[in-house]
Amino acid sequence: MERKVRTRVAPSPTGDPHVGTAYIAMFNIAFAHVNNGEFILRIEDTDQNRYTEGSEQMIFDTLNWLGLNWAEGPDIGGPVGPYRQSERFGIYGDYARQLVEKGEAYYCFCTPERLDNLRERQKAMKKAPGYDGHCRSLTKEEIEAKLAAGEPYVIRLKMPYEGETVIHDRLRGDIVFENSKIDDQVLLKADGFPTYHLANVVDDHLMGITHVIRAEEWISSTPKHIQLYKAFGWEQPEFIHMPLLRNSDRTKISKRKNPVSLNWYKDNGYLKEGLLNFLGLMAYSFKDGKEIFSLQEFKDTFNIDNVSLGGPVFDLVKLGWINNQHMRLKDLKELTELAIPFFQAKGYVGETLTDHERSSLERIVEIIREHAHTLKEIADESEVYFKDEYTLPELTEDMDKKERKGIERLYNGIQDEIGKKSIKLFLEKIEAYPTEDILLDDAKKLLTDTLEEIGEGPGKVYMPLRAVLTGQPKGADLYNLISIIGKARTLARLKRMIALYNI
Repeated sequence: MERKVRTRVAPSPTGDPHVGTAYIAMFNIAFAHVNNGEFILRIEDTDQNRYTEGSEQMIFDTLNWLGLNWAEGPDIGGPVGPYRQSERFGIYGDYARQLVEKGEAYYCFCTPERLDNLRERQKAMKKAPGYDGHCRSLTKEEIEAKLAAGEPYVIRLKMPYEGETVIHDRLRGDIVFENSKIDDQVLLKADGFPTYHLANVVDDHLMGITHVIRAEEWISSTPKHIQLYKAFGWEQPEFIHMPLLRNSDRTKISKRKNPVSLNWYKDNGYLKEGLLNFLGLMAYSFKDGKEIFSLQEFKDTFNIDNVSLGGPVFDLVKLGWINNQHMRLKDLKELTELAIPFFQAKGYVGETLTDHERSSLERIVEIIREHAHTLKEIADESEVYFKDEYTLPELTEDMDKKERKGIERLYNGIQDEIGKKSIKLFLEKIEAYPTEDILLDDAKKLLTDTLEEIGEGPGKVYMPLRAVLTGQPKGADLYNLISIIGKARTLARLKRMIALYNI
């Protein structure tokens, strides 16, 4: 009878949750989904030296934020738990000793000093480091004597000295390893803690994992895992090794060259839809070339055989473009709600918003999302709508030519007689406007009426108005700005700049 498809992701709580965890989880979830299977979350916390307080909760929080949901896990339980390795220690010791009894593993009493000396000798002889099998030939009597004397030990797997171990990888075909080049891996450490290899295989078996979809960096460990399955007499899962996420120089993605924390992407205003879309494109492509898609579309049409092994480059510019596409697609009210914390962080709005403030924010978000790459960028670029006191930028020697030209046009505009006339005429029109709220169409008409009455080109009229209303040579459309900030603030800006620059 064919087994029910079960996949998993098994992160370690050793710091901020890694973007690679979401990448691998996404492909495991999609594979389980299209095969009517189940996806589970397991926490591999056997490395107590690297354990980080709070990291496990961050894994839950970030994966939940992304919508990468699991059917079983440490937080929700399930039929084959516990799903946290630190709660399964008794299991691993029992299975390690079973292998010893079967003759598939052995007690190793080598001291750290002997192992250090062995490594130094191997290094001097330019040999590959690895255990030399010293304790593999101990007699039963020698082993019993050492155990009775309380000598510390580890349990090692007996790798075959001859032959080959073959990984039948779904994406890569057969990968062959010579057994003679694989040392006897430690399964149970001297402190009773299992190594990754033992815990991983035991847990995958007991949890019914049918397909192990993980990063290609684990390929070199897989022969040991296959030998463990053989030693136990268990059916092994299908192995599928995904391409690593890479920096632009093709090295494995690292925090020295790229942000790798999922928290960083959340805190910097990337949408979950944008980040998942980007991660999906890292190793997958739709047959029709579609680049913008939802998680549900990805899951519904997923085919593991379409995964590309080309070594995807983690390009933040591409991610920004994809995120922009999703911001433009998202419902405006929802997007505004997501952006509010970023406006609050800059002090532009308080903890509670009036209906008018919320409406204004929606308009600001609608305008800026057309070109912004993140929610944070939307807030960063909205200063012109909130800052009423400003001065014209200073001209400095290190400015590039284009920037200098724009600022010079501001100064020329407010010093030119046509510019001064335009500013004063526009001030009169704003003062005469009958209500505090200025309708968008009325804002446009106020500007065009000023232009027509002055009888000069737009540059001669609108640049001086931009100078006094924003202090910047480019940016927000003036009619949007005026309509959003209203009559009182528009007047205040005009009068302040007129006084400041003697216009």
